[in-house]
Amino acid sequence: MADPVVANILKSGAIGWYAPKGEALPDETAIAAGADWGGSWLRIGFTKEPLKLMIEDEFHEKEVEEFLMAVARRRIGRKMKMETVLSELIADYMQLAVDGVVTTTAAGASQKGYEDLQAGNDSEMDEYTFGFEGIRYNASGVALPIRMGFRICTFQLNGDPEFSNRSDDYTGVPLAINALQPVDGTTPFWFQRVTAPATS
Repeated sequence: MADPVVANILKSGAIGWYAPKGEALPDETAIAAGADWGGSWLRIGFTKEPLKLMIEDEFHEKEVEEFLMAVARRRIGRKMKMETVLSELIADYMQLAVDGVVTTTAAGASQKGYEDLQAGNDSEMDEYTFGFEGIRYNASGVALPIRMGFRICTFQLNGDPEFSNRSDDYTGVPLAINALQPVDGTTPFWFQRVTAPATS
């Protein structure tokens, strides 16, 4: 630990990215703050609510009669998830929320262009790699990324999209991103904070 540094305080929106399970994480040196993550990463578009990270632990506590408080504690379960609401109501984002298959038909002389999502009858869930990026600025005003996410996750619809002419809000896609444990020994959660630009 060191003395407090104001530039370490993060006040940033979050740009979300998703890719097929197993996609390489963004390179901290090659990919600048705000740049495309490359590879198979796809950006999630506008969000209407902040992205929230939640980690929920379950514990076993060892208690003895001689003391009022537990004398030891062990973690016996953990869940990790993120939540947001996507602003754009498109088939690809609905597919993230409910799985299924999207097909796209281009417009032609006697054909309207459209997206088609068929979903709802498959017990298997698609698995992804997910991450998001916030941007902070060092004392010299250089943009430096903070990135974190889940190596393996599934998405789910996380609420009730509302369709109304009388509401003062617009329809969004409430999305939960639920982490899974990789079985190759890597950790489910990853975090990168670029602390300084390259020196040359």
